[in-house]
Amino acid sequence: LIPFFHKVTMEKELRSTILFNAYKKEVFTTNNGYKSMQKRLRSNWKIQSLKDEITSEKLIGVKLWITAGPREKFTAAEFEVLKKYLDGGGDILVMLGEGGESRFDTNINFLLEEYGIMVNNDAVVRNVYYKYFHPKEALVSNGVLNREISRAAGKAVPGIIDEESSGNNAQALTFVYPFGATLSVMKPAVAVLSTGSVCFPLNRPILAFYHSKVQ
Repeated sequence: LIPFFHKVTMEKELRSTILFNAYKKEVFTTNNGYKSMQKRLRSNWKIQSLKDEITSEKLIGVKLWITAGPREKFTAAEFEVLKKYLDGGGDILVMLGEGGESRFDTNINFLLEEYGIMVNNDAVVRNVYYKYFHPKEALVSNGVLNREISRAAGKAVPGIIDEESSGNNAQALTFVYPFGATLSVMKPAVAVLSTGSVCFPLNRPILAFYHSKVQ
């Protein structure tokens, strides 16, 4: 699952680094699971790994902080650092897998819940046979909740301008959601992708954004 946070600030700070957290025994790091993505990002960004405790100093110049499947708990001090980083205009990308916090033995929900997002301790399964994928490699064919996602992926359906066309919009992008959990989402966060009507649990959020402008 992918909760994503973005905060805009009036203060201008040069942020040119994408920082992958590797201090909480993350399942995926720059050298494990993200090699190809790292190569693509390097043309425009500095890519670094954080193998020490999270501090404000370590986040200076960082545009995006990523934790991909943390398997240890964060400290209260680290959460405070991340909140201040977000308040200062930084971006955060959090990913977890099936079973949620209980399986990963982490406490990332403590941070996410402040922004209206919580990772559930469940798993997404495709309940209709599809020969190419494991049942937990769920093929979602009608899970788009926000048409901007389809537009960003280059899959927008022309002419979708009202709620009556939301069904077409939901099917504009087909994607595989492997070994993931669902989210509970409430304001101020917004759900943008769901499990659709073919995967179980039905129509549950799996990707959410939080975006806030500092006045």
